[in-house]
Amino acid sequence: MLFYGLIWLVAQALFSLAFGAVAHSLPPKAAMAACFESAARTYRIDPLLLIAIAEVESGMNPRAVGLNRRQGKVVSEDVGLMQINSSWFPFLKNKWGITREKLLNDPCQNIYVGAYILAKNISANGVNWESVGAYNAGFKNANAPFRMRYAKRVYARYLSFLDKERGDVFSRLSMLK
Repeated sequence: MLFYGLIWLVAQALFSLAFGAVAHSLPPKAAMAACFESAARTYRIDPLLLIAIAEVESGMNPRAVGLNRRQGKVVSEDVGLMQINSSWFPFLKNKWGITREKLLNDPCQNIYVGAYILAKNISANGVNWESVGAYNAGFKNANAPFRMRYAKRVYARYLSFLDKERGDVFSRLSMLK
């Protein structure tokens, strides 16, 4: 846990230095490509996998908000490009000062948090599609069918990217809403 926390802080500092001023002046697709690539490098995850998750989660909409209901009552929400679940909000705020508003207004921050969550899943459960599925459904046994259904959707999207040139996939980021 401490290891990922240190990586997070160093990555944020390096990203700010490397892309901070530049990212705001780049067109959205170039800034998003830089964010996906940087977060992927930081957490040793294929950027195409992060993009596949973002497409499945939010349709590449950085302002997306999804409400999770149980018996008609809202029990949590998912925000931003990577649909970060509100169960993470207290941890993110206490550890790094990251708020719901920051996740909604800073797509790059949202990508880094999504990459962090996926890296935690992989660290806990290994490099497998079960860990990817847990990004959406967690590791509870009761969620196994949802976890694998989600993993299959991400896997299909990821495979479609592998059939293309990486540059073509990154150029699609211009489709951001």
